[in-house]
Amino acid sequence: MGKGVPEKAYIARLWEHPTLCLGLFGVQFQTEEGQRLYEASGITEELMAELASGPDGLLQARQLMSEEGPIIMVYWSSYDDLDRWARRQPHSRWWRWLVENTGRGVMFYHEIYQARTAEAVYEPGTRPVGPALFCGIEEVPVGEGRSRERQRRFAEAGRVPSP
Repeated sequence: MGKGVPEKAYIARLWEHPTLCLGLFGVQFQTEEGQRLYEASGITEELMAELASGPDGLLQARQLMSEEGPIIMVYWSSYDDLDRWARRQPHSRWWRWLVENTGRGVMFYHEIYQARTAEAVYEPGTRPVGPALFCGIEEVPVGEGRSRERQRRFAEAGRVPSP
């Protein structure tokens, strides 16, 4: 097995991040011209460089590709961290470019999820990705069916004690 690839099933301890927020930022190319226009803008490269600089609250950024175009998946410690980052430069400049160029063969969207419960399970031999790169991990028996327990643990970690 490759170096750094666990030989047993494992989970990411997502309850370590009880205010986890996930953002998906996607671009859809409607025409080849729209794709060329977007690629010439350099937004994806600038965005990934900005995220690589480690803004406060960013846990991880992953660049993905769909048949419609690129998607950037970002894990934040909280919605407030994402919101704070999104209101500053250079994000606001990119957003303005996208709005100004919508309808020119390039469209965009974003999805934001504030997790109430979550889990990340990796089967034997799976390289760490996503939350397994920013959470602690622990080995688990294969096929034991403890999803509900992990979901409960995440939910309990996110509860704010009453005053």
